Parts: sequence; structure tokens; C-alpha cells
Amino acid sequence: MFFISGLDNTFVYMNNEEIRKRIKDKRKAQQLSQSEMAEKLSISQTAYYKIEKGDTHLISDHLPKLASILQLPEEELVFGYETQNYAEIIKEKNRRIAELESIIADKDKIIALQSELLKKF
Repeated sequence: MFFISGLDNTFVYMNNEEIRKRIKDKRKAQQLSQSEMAEKLSISQTAYYKIEKGDTHLISDHLPKLASILQLPEEELVFGYETQNYAEIIKEKNRRIAELESIIADKDKIIALQSELLKKF
């Protein structure tokens, strides 16, 4: 398990167990066997079994290919966001960034005005 800091000082908790569960659930939903997944990953069935069991670290070279096979963005496997939700999260973060940039611009204007006023005294 590990944490990633967000732009708004929130933390995203990531748990390999949850990631493995998402991979397994998506595999089953697409009616793919562990053998088929292993073949698509060019690894043995035992090696694939170890991924789902937790004996192999998931944040590895396999993650991009797993996402591709399951036809999902990597973010959805790692964070659990559905694609449309992830897009909405990005949209909201971009809105918040624009809002903060506006606040900074206003602050800079206020500082400039205060500097001008102080020069007059």
C-alpha cells in the first residue's frame, strides 16, 4: 500500500489488494481465463496466478499490458475510477487550478497596488 499526494493536498490511498481484485473482477467480467491472460501477457499461467494472488508486485512492467488486455486505462486499474469518472475528476482539478491561478493573479495585483501606495508616503 502507498499514498500519492494530490494537487489539493488530498491523498489517494492505493492498495495492491484492491488493484489485484479489480484486475481479477475485470478479467472475469470479460470471461477471460487466467491461461488466456497469461498467454496475452506472454508469461506462464503460474506467473499470472501469482499476480492475482499477490506474490508479484502489480506496479510493474505488467500493468500497462494488463490494462490494454482488459481495455481499460491504467488509472482505472490502479485508482478504481471508471473512465468517465476519471475524466470528471481531471475536469474538476483543471477548474480548481484555474480558480487558484485567478486568486494568485488577484493577489499579485493587490501587492502591486500596496507597493504603489507605500511609495506615495
